[in-house]
Amino acid sequence: MMLRIVTLAAILSLPVVPCLAAADIAAGQEKAKPCLACHGENGVSSMPGIPSLAGQQDQFIQWQLVFFRNGRRPNPMMAPLIADITDQDIRDLGAYFHSLPYSTAASDVSPNPELAAKGKLVAQQHRCASCHKDDFRGERAAAAIADQREDYLVKALTDYRSTARPSTGVAAMTEAAAGLTDDDIVAVSHYLATLPPPKK
Repeated sequence: MMLRIVTLAAILSLPVVPCLAAADIAAGQEKAKPCLACHGENGVSSMPGIPSLAGQQDQFIQWQLVFFRNGRRPNPMMAPLIADITDQDIRDLGAYFHSLPYSTAASDVSPNPELAAKGKLVAQQHRCASCHKDDFRGERAAAAIADQREDYLVKALTDYRSTARPSTGVAAMTEAAAGLTDDDIVAVSHYLATLPPPKK
């Protein structure tokens, strides 16, 4: 188990694509225009099932774009948008969305204290903070998941559990989600979605 954690840490610290050129945030903003129809102005989604990307971890975004591009993560909506995406595009998009203020709560979620408490316990039992950090804002290739859309989190965890969605590097998320019940997924998604926004 310790070897797996060390290996995961080493993988998450690596850049996704070769650093042939530095990321260009301004170029990323221009390239992100087609993304806004679904992911929302300023990267804050108001569309069910679609994640907000504002303030998301740079490496996480890069990994997902690589997975979309090489077909490891099939998605009919993303496929035509990333068919001709270059490594430089991926670096620029990752840098741009990461540069935006972390603000994701675009849906009206009414907090359910009992459900959130159960979700917090599920997160502790499955050691979600070991990769996503104590504030669930993520680090490197581990996604920021606090204050994210609840419906998206449910879908993401369900897809990881069924292996329909690939994990980054080693199968960390596939293994973490494998033991989750449907009720666990609903509870932990509600807990994460209703965490308070970042302090100013």
